Amino acid sequence: MGNTLLSDDGIGIIAKRSLETRLGNDFDLDFIETSWGGFRIIDLLSGYDYAIIVDSIKTNSKPLGYIHHLQPTDLLPTLRLTSYHDINFITALKLADELHAKMPSVIDIFAIEIQDNITICENLNHLLLDSITNVSEKIINLLKSKKVLPENFDNSNITITSYELKNLYDEELNSDYTNTTNYNIKLEEYQV
Repeated sequence: MGNTLLSDDGIGIIAKRSLETRLGNDFDLDFIETSWGGFRIIDLLSGYDYAIIVDSIKTNSKPLGYIHHLQPTDLLPTLRLTSYHDINFITALKLADELHAKMPSVIDIFAIEIQDNITICENLNHLLLDSITNVSEKIINLLKSKKVLPENFDNSNITITSYELKNLYDEELNSDYTNTTNYNIKLEEYQV
């Protein structure tokens, strides 16, 4: 989950893209990105037995890049998972249960502490690069422990570089574009 146009808020999507390039074709895994929470979560998770969600979080209680490993019941409402126009993550899961929608029995959530989720730019804080590597390693180890990946899976190639980061942003761009744009506009400057 995330928004690659809002600075550090894109870390979940970038981590997903990084993992997908390493795991996507060799294993029976689905990789999905979204900028939506609430009801949309029901559609995205329906039909799966197990899910991992990677998103940003801003608690101001942990250092930049800290990786929280949470279960759905651990979540406090956050900007992405709840809004005035939508329902929160836990409510969506409860609604899915009441509708008898087949939802994952286990959901692991990795939330990475960020600093800036209001500046419009297609760049992460460079200090978060290691967090993408670290969350990838945690996810791979978790998938190994659940026997989704083989125990001997080699995860030595998961370190992400600045060059690879640019390519992961460029995945979403039309081939007519060659560079990402850094607008550096703070959303709070335009709030009324």
